[in-house]
This record gives sequence, structure tokens and C-alpha cells, in this order.
Amino acid sequence: MTAKLIRHPDQLALLGAPTSAAAAAAGLEGGPEALRVAIGNRLIEVGYQTTDTGDLPVQLFEPDPESPRARNVRAALGVLESLKLRVEQAAKAHAFPLILGGDSTVILALAAGLRRQAPTLGLVHIGRHADLHTPVFTEDGIVEAMTVSHLIGQGAPELVRFWKEPPLVREPDLVLFGLGEIGAADRERLASTAVGRFPLAKIRRDGARVAAQTTLDRIRAGKRDFVVFLDAAVFSSNEVPGAPRGASEGLTLAEARETLGCLSVLPTFAGLAVSGYDPALDPDRRGAAAIADLIVEALALRHAALVQPKPEEAEAESAVQAPAADAEKAMSGEKSNPPAAQPSESKTAAADPAESSAAPTEGFSAAPAAVAEIQAESEAQSAGAAGTDSSANGTDAAPSSGSEPASS
Repeated sequence: MTAKLIRHPDQLALLGAPTSAAAAAAGLEGGPEALRVAIGNRLIEVGYQTTDTGDLPVQLFEPDPESPRARNVRAALGVLESLKLRVEQAAKAHAFPLILGGDSTVILALAAGLRRQAPTLGLVHIGRHADLHTPVFTEDGIVEAMTVSHLIGQGAPELVRFWKEPPLVREPDLVLFGLGEIGAADRERLASTAVGRFPLAKIRRDGARVAAQTTLDRIRAGKRDFVVFLDAAVFSSNEVPGAPRGASEGLTLAEARETLGCLSVLPTFAGLAVSGYDPALDPDRRGAAAIADLIVEALALRHAALVQPKPEEAEAESAVQAPAADAEKAMSGEKSNPPAAQPSESKTAAADPAESSAAPTEGFSAAPAAVAEIQAESEAQSAGAAGTDSSANGTDAAPSSGSEPASS
């Protein structure tokens, strides 16, 4: 039996994993602290009740000549075990987990920590590299270059078994978004998997918004939970410095902002992990500031989307509150029936909040208030002339004209 993954829109858990154990060199372990400083209190300012659980113990890259095909895999596994427990605790508290990580293996802990309550999980992997190496298909034994293989159950055995029933994420439920550099080993592996991919060139051709929406459709994000992984190496090193695996050409901040804006507003957005930033490569912290801005903006959109009532919910609440207000007036001796000239005014007043909250959706009307009035008149008429055509038409046709927002 599994519990349903429930999130409180105001609750957020900040988790730090300063590790470079699975990387190609030391340096990434400094990323979480730099990003935390750049984020500051802004998540609280946009409305989150943020619980910062602090950082796990630092784990550094070591050459590890005894395990040349999967370097430091035991140290990487130790980090993931501890981080997974913290993600599980956040999920039990109904909080949204935000992981600030060093190397990219932290995404395994985010997925594993949520899987107990989310039996199937989608994943949008925003990164330059496919990370489909394995201990067999490797030249350097760098474990973070195997991250996607670990997720789909085909990487280093220690990290594949990290989740007791691999794979952590099914191949069709994972999309590689922003691919730039694809080495020979990754290209061969991609040809034999069902992992989705959205190369940078295709994002540029289709536009970031279309690419993001296609990705969401692919992983069926409208029906089930998904997480997002953001690797700093996906960006142009000129615009966002600080990624050891970065390059001069990459996803722009504008494209990333548009992409995360599409992903973050879905109620099924269940967690975010960010990694791949080395502050030693970015002395003025320009890259940290840019990444922190993206994180805060995306999570602010998520908070607004989950907390702000939908137009139909606001109207339903108004409909419930109106009889209660009349009853309160009656109890206080006031007249509950308004003057004859006021129905149109009250209808307008009831519609204004809905129209205000629905402003971003072009073409939406507050027709349900008018529908309620038509239905009331129809019911009054049907009492004297049951079964007439005009009564039936007034009930069936009106709701369809205003019950759903028009597509923008």
C-alpha cells in the first residue's frame, strides 16, 4: 500500500547536499552554500514557510584507483541514503523538497524519497549531457556521468539497487531537456532506450514554451507527479558561469525562465533538485545569483498557482457566503430581501472578484452568476409550467457558455 503524495502549498523544505564524490573533481561541494546565500530569505518573502534542514556532511571527490569504473561509488551512495531520508521526511510533512546539491546524483535521492508516496514519477532532466554512461560504457569511471543510467536501472549496481525495486523512473517517463553535447557512448545508449529527448537545437526551433509543454505531455504531468532536475552545465558559461561541465553555447536564462514557468505551475510539480555549480569558477557569484533568481521565480509562480483561488472556486465561495450573509441580516432584524433595483448590482459585484482573478486567462467570463439567475427564474417558471422547452433550454445551454475558460 502506498500513501498519496500530498503537498501543502505554503510548505517548503530546503535540503543541502554538498558533495562532489561522484564528480570528476572537487569543487561542486561548495555549490549548495553559495546558492543558499544567493537565495537568502526570498522564498519566505514570496509566501513559503521554509524549513532549512541544513547541509549533510561534505563529501569530496577522490581519485579512487581501486574502483576505476565507478569512482567513489560508496561515498556517493552514503550521501544518497542520508538525503533520501530527509526527502521522505519532507514528503511526510507535506512540504515541497528543494535540493541544493553538488554533483548530479542528488536527483536519485529526490526521486527515491518521493517514490514511496508516488508509485510512478515523471522526471524532466534539464541538462547539457545525457549522463547515460555505465561502468561498462565509460572511459573515466565518473559516476555522475551515469546518473540517468542509475535512474532507469542500468548504471552502477550499487546505485541501481539504491531503490529496492528499480527502475526509479521508467524510461518513457523521463525527458532529457536541453541536450547539447552527446558523446559517442551516450549516443549509442540513447539509440537503445525509450528515454525522451529535447536537444537544444529543437528547443530553439520550436520555442521553449512549446518544448516544455510537449515534455509535460510526454510524461503525462497532468495526471501524475513529476520532479525537475536542473544542472548548471545546461547554461551558456558566458551567461551563467560556474559549471565545470559547461560550454559557451547553452540554454539561455530567458529560455530557462520560460521553461520553468511552464513546469512550475502544475499542481503535480513535486520537487526540484539543482546541482553542478562550482563557486570557485565564479568569483563574483554571478552564476549563483542567476540560478537563485530562476529558482525563486519558478517557486513563486508555483505558490501563486496553488494558493490563488481559481475563478470558479471564488464564485462557488461567493454563492455559499451570500445565503449566510442573508441569514445573519435576518437574525439582526434587517430585511433579507434587497430592493427591486439591486439584483443587477449584486450580480455585478459578485462577478468582479471572479473577473479580477481570471484576468490572465483571456476570454474568461463570469457567466455562472448570470446562469444562477437564469436557473432560478427557470425553476420558478417550471413550477407553473413543468416541461416547457424554454425552461430546459435555459438550464442546458447557459452553463456551457461560461463554465470553462476559453483557451488563450
